[in-house]
Amino acid sequence: MKLHVNRYLRLAFLLVCLFIPLLSWAESAELATAGSAMPEGVPDPKDLLNILIISTCAFVLLVLIYMLYMLRVLMNELNPAAIRKPLFSNLIKKLSDAVPVEDEHSILTDHNYDGIHELDNNLPLWWKYMFYLSIVCAGVYFYYYHFSGYGKLQIEEYNHEVLMADKEVAEYMKRSANSVDENNVKRLTEPVRIESGKVLFLQNCAACHGKGGEGGVGPNLTDEYWLHGGGVKNVFKTIKYGVSQKGMISWKTQLSPGNMQEVTSFILTLKDTHPDHPKAAQGERYEEEKEVVSK
Repeated sequence: MKLHVNRYLRLAFLLVCLFIPLLSWAESAELATAGSAMPEGVPDPKDLLNILIISTCAFVLLVLIYMLYMLRVLMNELNPAAIRKPLFSNLIKKLSDAVPVEDEHSILTDHNYDGIHELDNNLPLWWKYMFYLSIVCAGVYFYYYHFSGYGKLQIEEYNHEVLMADKEVAEYMKRSANSVDENNVKRLTEPVRIESGKVLFLQNCAACHGKGGEGGVGPNLTDEYWLHGGGVKNVFKTIKYGVSQKGMISWKTQLSPGNMQEVTSFILTLKDTHPDHPKAAQGERYEEEKEVVSK
């Protein structure tokens, strides 16, 4: 009775060990489904599912080994004379294909070094079967990765991962661009975003400031003088909130923070461009400081 109780306890312990990863996976999967961010230190649900599958396979293997052992015990009880015979002796003998020690004289070769003779044993069957299996696997691998069109070679996997990383960076830049304000804005240097700022400037600002920033109704943007402060933060702030007394509207409801950052960065490139018929300088001269640049 005690033996059976111990067996049940061991079985219960194994089931608990398998059940704990399942609970963790279920909780992580629920968080992922709800769209919540995964807590730091919590494994990915896919990883936990893999652990669960491996644990289940290991458990099944242990059960099979235990069943074989019990079958062995039962066979010994039914046939006591066979107790000393190894269970897989014939199979092991065939797989090893080794000549018994007492018959080794029949496979001696002429190779003799310092009294040591070489035997001409056959390769073990298990080794040959594994070699044949490796050839088959190599053929399947070659077809799958080079002809089927399903498998991806290393360079293809690398290019795919780079493409996915670029998309993630682009998504991150979109999210971070919309969190820009006058306190953390940085001057952009990327040609693509500067060009985007130019397009926005021509669409929304050129009517008052001129296509080249030479000024018109609004002040000249190409000299060193500014009415409301120069530099990336002051220009961004002016665009964002506008100057109602001077007739400049607030653009924060029409342009995203990222767009205003692009326009600001483009305006700063207009300095010393010397357009035709520039408007006279207005405001105070702005001494440029070493600004932080966003690359």
